[in-house]
Amino acid sequence: MSRLDKIPLFGTLSNLIKEELVEPTIDQFLRSVRGYGALGNLPKPTKPQLDPAQMGRVRLPTFVEDVPFERTETGLAVPEKTLKIEELEGRVLTPAYGDRTKADATLTSVGGTELTTPVKLEGGHGFMREGEGLWASEFPAMKSKARAMEKMDDPLMVYTAMAGQAGDFSKMMSDTTLQIIKQSDISKKAAKQYDNLVKKTLKLKDWPGILSENIDEYVDNMPGTKRRELWQQMDKKAFQDLGFPNMGVIRTAISDAELLAVPSFAAGRSIGQPTSLELRPSTHGTYGTEIIGDYTGSLDFDVPGEIIFRDFFTNMAQRLKETGKSNPQRAFLMTPSVSQKVDQQMIDEVNEFQELMFQMSPSTQGPR
Repeated sequence: MSRLDKIPLFGTLSNLIKEELVEPTIDQFLRSVRGYGALGNLPKPTKPQLDPAQMGRVRLPTFVEDVPFERTETGLAVPEKTLKIEELEGRVLTPAYGDRTKADATLTSVGGTELTTPVKLEGGHGFMREGEGLWASEFPAMKSKARAMEKMDDPLMVYTAMAGQAGDFSKMMSDTTLQIIKQSDISKKAAKQYDNLVKKTLKLKDWPGILSENIDEYVDNMPGTKRRELWQQMDKKAFQDLGFPNMGVIRTAISDAELLAVPSFAAGRSIGQPTSLELRPSTHGTYGTEIIGDYTGSLDFDVPGEIIFRDFFTNMAQRLKETGKSNPQRAFLMTPSVSQKVDQQMIDEVNEFQELMFQMSPSTQGPR
């Protein structure tokens, strides 16, 4: 990374980089506050420069910040408010590990294509700022998380970002993609090529075909894991050359603009207090089970999850050292008991990191 030799690394993050557990992604955080203009004049930007969070497998047509789409704010969310990490001293934090989708908005156009039916964007981290629901997921995952939090001492949930393509699971992604496909110039031959791949890879004997009249209903009733795989398979240059949409453009359009460049595990954009750990049906269009609670606030800047949840990542580093194997993203997802108490080390490291972000941000842009 070009700037790492000039930037102080923080105790936990520095140690983890030395253990080769995490990539030194400080540059991605800097990109998130400075924009791509900080990269200088780039006549031929690389794919990672266009798309640092890997919203697409296929190269984006422009910098991710410039991908064209139109959205209207619904105005239902409570305003964001700044929270200082020292205000949380002694509190237990646990991740609300989620996709990067935008909330409190309606998507009306993507890449110049008007959507026949605007798509409601529900989040994502902003979900906890709308209504009573604090966090929502599929029933098994939400049940496991709630049971784990019952054993914690009055925990706060801290939004922690999944990878850039995690929104593929959501119906926001499928609703948008299918509308664009219907307006795309995809031949029957090209559609059949994709259909054959889907039938073979996903083992869907009853797959109706991507251009079929009942494709919306079929996809809507698919499990999220299968729905995700549809778009993963479509996200190939060969299909884009056949007239299929650029999936990275669609992912960008449904995502929160503030999360387009940050690395996985970026944490702190939304923090909330559960008021009950009883499960109830959710109004979220994708994630049907929720717990209720109150939005507490947001840190000035996104912070590496490796700083917030240092015990988890330190354990991952030790596992890597001992076994040569470590999959932090899967382990983080499958371990609902991940938690960390806010102590002086965390306060110092978060404040040092956020001070760096503030110093490196443009003069016209301070913390949110």
